[in-house]
Amino acid sequence: MTSDASPFRPGGQYFGPLVGVVALAVVAGLGSYFFFGAGQPTETEPVAAAPAPPRPTIVDPPAPTGTPVEELILPPLDESDSLVRTLVGALTSHPAFAAWLIPDDLLRTFVFVVENIAEGNNPTERLGPLRPTQRFATTEAGGSLTVDPASYTRYNMHAEIVASINPVGAAEIYRSLRPLIRDAYAELGHPDDGLDDTLARAIANLLETPVLEREPRLVARAAFHEFEDPAFEDLQPIQKQLMAMGPRNVRAVQASVVDIARELGIDTSRLPTPEVIR
Repeated sequence: MTSDASPFRPGGQYFGPLVGVVALAVVAGLGSYFFFGAGQPTETEPVAAAPAPPRPTIVDPPAPTGTPVEELILPPLDESDSLVRTLVGALTSHPAFAAWLIPDDLLRTFVFVVENIAEGNNPTERLGPLRPTQRFATTEAGGSLTVDPASYTRYNMHAEIVASINPVGAAEIYRSLRPLIRDAYAELGHPDDGLDDTLARAIANLLETPVLEREPRLVARAAFHEFEDPAFEDLQPIQKQLMAMGPRNVRAVQASVVDIARELGIDTSRLPTPEVIR
């Protein structure tokens, strides 16, 4: 692992959600950001992986009864930030959420992050420094180095914002903006419409992240820390970053992911059930 990939750097990685549907992506709503990693962003080369089992798919559910949703007149992708901020800003009343809507190119950032999460990578490139103000800290326990619980509390607000997002609204926004999101996805070199499958894989990766109830032992390196347990250290980079939020916050994020996935038309019975490790 490189120092930039570690979720346990002294300066603290920045982890805030991204926009609309991966709950960190999906869940965090169209316009919020996921900030994983630490230090200067580094671009990672995709790693070939063994064929994965079939993932759940997104389908369009029947239109809900009641007041019909007004069809949006979509602007060009380059001019979409204002619309995205307006729509996403209505997903939660949490006062800290507005800061996640400041950066530009929100939809392009969304698909970039979703693609990286689907591949298990840290989407640090092109993401701004919405870092926790506190530094990552460790503590000694029984002669072993572990995470200081205060390091988990740095992400309480991020998890609270994610949990406060209206899942019905997030799914509706995703469907409304899907033509523009597909345009942004095509710009990444995907001429075929595979965005929904990529989004479903990203959701599955987040839900396959273990909920670690006990304090993990760490190994100190020159400028960062690693998990002592190879089973944790061998997890995907994105999963290790999510685990670094602490069990309380991981549970909150994963619960929101499931809620949004359900509203997106995903059969939640086919979604992974997070493993709880005590």
